[in-house]
Amino acid sequence: MSLSVCTSCLARLRLSNPPIPSLTAASRLTSSPFHSSAPAQNVIKKKTANVAGTRAPKLRESRSARIKKKQKERPRPPPVGQRRSERRRIVLSNTNALQIQGLETLTPENMADAAKVGSVLALDGPVIDQLREAKAFKTTQNWNLFRAPSTLVRMETVEVGADIQDVNESVSDTAGLGASTLRRVVTGEKASGKSIHLLQAMSLAYLNKWVVVNVPDCQEYVNNQSAYTPVARKEGDESKEQMYNQPQLAADLLTRLAYSNSDVLSKLKPIHKHGERLDARKPKTLKDLALIGAEDRNLAPRVWDAIWKELTVPVEGNKEKRPPVLVAIDGVNFWMGDTKYRSNDFKVIHAHQFTLVKQFLSLLFSKDQKNALANGGMAMGVTTKSNHPATPAFELLVRQLRARNNGVEMTDSAFPLGDPYAKMPDARVTGLFHPDTQTTVTELKGLSRPESKGLLEYFAKSGIFRDAVTDSAVAEKWSLSGGGIVGEMCKLGARTRVGMFETGPREGVKVRV
Repeated sequence: MSLSVCTSCLARLRLSNPPIPSLTAASRLTSSPFHSSAPAQNVIKKKTANVAGTRAPKLRESRSARIKKKQKERPRPPPVGQRRSERRRIVLSNTNALQIQGLETLTPENMADAAKVGSVLALDGPVIDQLREAKAFKTTQNWNLFRAPSTLVRMETVEVGADIQDVNESVSDTAGLGASTLRRVVTGEKASGKSIHLLQAMSLAYLNKWVVVNVPDCQEYVNNQSAYTPVARKEGDESKEQMYNQPQLAADLLTRLAYSNSDVLSKLKPIHKHGERLDARKPKTLKDLALIGAEDRNLAPRVWDAIWKELTVPVEGNKEKRPPVLVAIDGVNFWMGDTKYRSNDFKVIHAHQFTLVKQFLSLLFSKDQKNALANGGMAMGVTTKSNHPATPAFELLVRQLRARNNGVEMTDSAFPLGDPYAKMPDARVTGLFHPDTQTTVTELKGLSRPESKGLLEYFAKSGIFRDAVTDSAVAEKWSLSGGGIVGEMCKLGARTRVGMFETGPREGVKVRV
């Protein structure tokens, strides 16, 4: 069959122009009619390469200059314990203060002299070192204002000096049998000088070669900041109250005892047997025995019992003389209630459940000679008004002791009793009172006018008080201090006037007081 179209025409037809593709929606939108240019295509922009340290900006991102913030160099925190040491640091000398010429020193001879009342006596150098080791100085006292530590002699100071002399005279035989034991509770308003009065008693005890046991802060025993362990009870003692030891506080007590009484304890030898564990160490002196507990707190409660036995329990036939003992307790009202410690049953532990607290309180409020110091001595407890807890039972106890000291019998209507409409007082605290208790109460009040004058003269001689010490000035300061409160008197004596000199203000210059 013949083709109507030749093959060459078919070939030409196959090689002809390709068909025009159909326009897409995108090309129709981008192309314009009657124009010879090709339709616009969707062009994808090429990513720009990152320059070193830069990046491509994001959508709607600001392209302003960026200034890098410099990292602040934070100072390193102080080492562990540095802040506490700075907070508790005691400064006892001020080189800017004037040196007082002819200042008399406190001695065993003038400690009971009533003629020294109202005068300021300096403390001897060795006594200052002993007081520092015993932690007797406090940061709230004005030791950093003067050239050297000195103390004001009050009438109560003379009374304590007379009591120490009476104890020394009562030591009749070599074993110290028949020596008297005095017990005092010192109370008073805030800043009335109770801690200074306790420091004066410790100074007099050191001068007379006594052994001083100091508890500088009773709050440490009740604030749940030291370790405590239950005391193992013997068979048949399950009905008794559970007692607890405080090893770290016992170790601190032995440390203060060993270093503050180093001269006395280094001359005394042990005379009792204290068990194989302590006797194996073979301590030659009582100081060596005390340092065993100071270095190992696990042995501290047992070592303290051994030291206390050596100082208070005499041995028949022993020719070595034991010195009297002064037990100084500051803040005794912290021991008159519940503590922040808990037992294994999560019950609150009372302060009297600790062995050290129980031992000291039994000595301070003893009703017989069983708990007395066989070699003589004194137990002095001082109350505190700074951050003190509410202890209504102890306040009732103090009122009862004061009434008994004044001769009021328990059967009299004037004898103080508890409020019948108030909460039941603590039986442990009220049980400390007994009609035969020989504890006396000393209430510190404000300074007298002669004592206030002597204190202001000491401030004036040190270059701190710039006004003339006249009777009118003393009366003014005495009235402003609330009747001679010694803490307020020291504040008024140390208050200086800005721009005021000894010769008075300059002419034409306004002085700001």
